[in-house]
Amino acid sequence: MSFIKAKPNIVENYTLFVIPSWGHLLGYPTLGTYSNQSVSKISQDLVVFFGAADSSVLTEKGTLYYLFGLGYYYTKFELQSGRYITDNRQLTGLVLSDFVYDYLATSKNVTLEDDRDVIVSENLFRVPLDLSFKSENKRTFIQGTLMRNLFIPYKDVFLEFMENLKHPNFLQVYKTGPILLSTDWDSYNQVLLSSDMRGDNKANFVNPTAGINKITFDSKKHLERFYTIKDLKFIEDLILNLKEVYSMIDYDPMYLFSILINASLKLRPRISLSRAQKSSKPKYKMPKESAFLSAEERMDAFVDWPETFKRKTKNELEKSVVRVESKLYQPKEEDEETPSVPIFREEQKEFKIRTMKRPKVFAKQLPIIPTSNSLEILLVIKEIVNQDYDIRSIARALETARDYIKSMILHSNVLWEMSKYVNLYMKVEPNVGLSSREKDELMEQIERWINLISKIKSI
Repeated sequence: MSFIKAKPNIVENYTLFVIPSWGHLLGYPTLGTYSNQSVSKISQDLVVFFGAADSSVLTEKGTLYYLFGLGYYYTKFELQSGRYITDNRQLTGLVLSDFVYDYLATSKNVTLEDDRDVIVSENLFRVPLDLSFKSENKRTFIQGTLMRNLFIPYKDVFLEFMENLKHPNFLQVYKTGPILLSTDWDSYNQVLLSSDMRGDNKANFVNPTAGINKITFDSKKHLERFYTIKDLKFIEDLILNLKEVYSMIDYDPMYLFSILINASLKLRPRISLSRAQKSSKPKYKMPKESAFLSAEERMDAFVDWPETFKRKTKNELEKSVVRVESKLYQPKEEDEETPSVPIFREEQKEFKIRTMKRPKVFAKQLPIIPTSNSLEILLVIKEIVNQDYDIRSIARALETARDYIKSMILHSNVLWEMSKYVNLYMKVEPNVGLSSREKDELMEQIERWINLISKIKSI
């Protein structure tokens, strides 16, 4: 890429920055691949950053915006083979081209429209780490809003991210170099790694994942076009300082806003120092939200989404996939012409076939499923499985149960696992029941759900 050499504007800015769906923001460019298999469906693709600084750079193609800090790309998806996977990628930077930034900054607000410091929109959550300059009533309202709309729905992602941050090998920027999630015109929807990444680290980072076009070794070269060695050392030091803070802070898993409260206490000297760099914001309504402080000068400018990166809907993208038949829970009887083996082997083979064979069953009316008590819902589902209903009826019952439980905002892993069974069982031919092996596995899974929800209710 050619560019105009100009000193980038780097602004220390300690924030929580979350894009709830990377695919939705970019218009679903790809489903991607994982372990040499095609992805058929993406259920979640969250980008979380504990930001330390943002920056803007003018190039001949337009303006690029950078966020530097501790980042996490988390995704849940389904492979064409029928496997359900969760995966993540650690990040130290986010690169947004001007048309992506403008799309993000003009997203429709969900709430807090009168507060320019806090953004809660359909494409972005952004909140300053330190809210001490807000009134007590305002802080209470912001905390409640973020708990309802961010920390409860994505609790598992935050807990996983915080747990990973405790590990010494996680986000070792001095070993890995910069890791950028990019929408630069020349590296659109790519993860950029450093060519200086040391030793065995490369093997752990180069594997493709859902929702990303490509992973390439270009991050150091990319940044050196715009930033001096001194700039990059300053950014690296900020990230290392953040890692030290977030890897050691205490927090309440049931009240995840405590992460921000405790991090702001640790970082307060840096936050106070950085405020001198911040531009004064007008109180009147602006055309865009101020997602980055370094973007204040472009608050009146807007770049349209280019045809080169044509947007699609999630439904359009997933429908374009040529599905392959799932082999999960589709056992084939063994070849009867194989050489004879001792009798006990035959007995084992016959037992295995018997436990995996799906019986023919008659469809029957499902019982009424409760609507207001999650444990009662799961007990009814358990009884449905125990009474040998056909698989499609079990899928419908699980789907109804999942939707009722979802309205109660309970543990997201339960909802994910229930969805997995719904998707799997809906594909089965009519009038067949669960094999004894499938039945046992599903009963064990329901027991785990019941135990988990019982623990949550007892807290």
